[in-house]
Amino acid sequence: MSAVVEYHETNPHEGRGLPVAVNPLDLPAEQFRQGLDRRKSNRAALMEWVRSALVEGVDYGCIPTKRGPSKPSLWKPGAEKICGMLGITVHMPTLHEYEQAALGGVALQHIIIRCELHDAQGRVVADGVGARSLKQDGGDLNKALKMAGKSAHIDATLRMAGLSEVFTQDLEDMAGQGSQPVSESATAPAAEATISQNQHRRLEARIKELGLDRERVKSWVVRATRGRVQHLDQLTPQLYKRVDERLEGWAASA
Repeated sequence: MSAVVEYHETNPHEGRGLPVAVNPLDLPAEQFRQGLDRRKSNRAALMEWVRSALVEGVDYGCIPTKRGPSKPSLWKPGAEKICGMLGITVHMPTLHEYEQAALGGVALQHIIIRCELHDAQGRVVADGVGARSLKQDGGDLNKALKMAGKSAHIDATLRMAGLSEVFTQDLEDMAGQGSQPVSESATAPAAEATISQNQHRRLEARIKELGLDRERVKSWVVRATRGRVQHLDQLTPQLYKRVDERLEGWAASA
């Protein structure tokens, strides 16, 4: 038998004390049931809001696979919307340590950022962690810090709202939930010309220059062509122009 530990808290509406148990399972049955019902209703309301407010391709997305669309991935704009709606503020308590290390000339190899989500009273309601190797970003410390911070923010948001059953974290790709499975033999249409090597190199350079996730751009291409184009060097001149025009907007929302 687990010990029941209680204290009495004044209820201003009823003017009498209510027992508060350290273990929720030790609460009076009716009080425990009411708490579960309230949380169930609140969660249903949250899920309804998430489905109506978050925009596919902007706040979240998924990638086409051989077995069908992947589990949706929550992106930074979506995490920001959820935190803003719930009145939650984002804090990165370990960020200053990397700032001091950089100012001190320390050669950093990896970045691990912790994100804390605070409510209006300043209480920590959830936390998350994001890690990044500087090698992934060509030694760009600024980009590595941003990417690690973004991952930590998304991780904390998923934990806070209990959204892991709906979203995954790491598949930051811009493919739609309704995309069809991709055939292994899918290639660019043979009848259409593809971009030149110089155009391909220019596109890759712009993606890197803007700090975009290359796989995220490629996944948008897969979605836009319904799986017919699997690689950036298979782009047609028309699709190349569309992608090039969208890069600035994607970088601004990243």
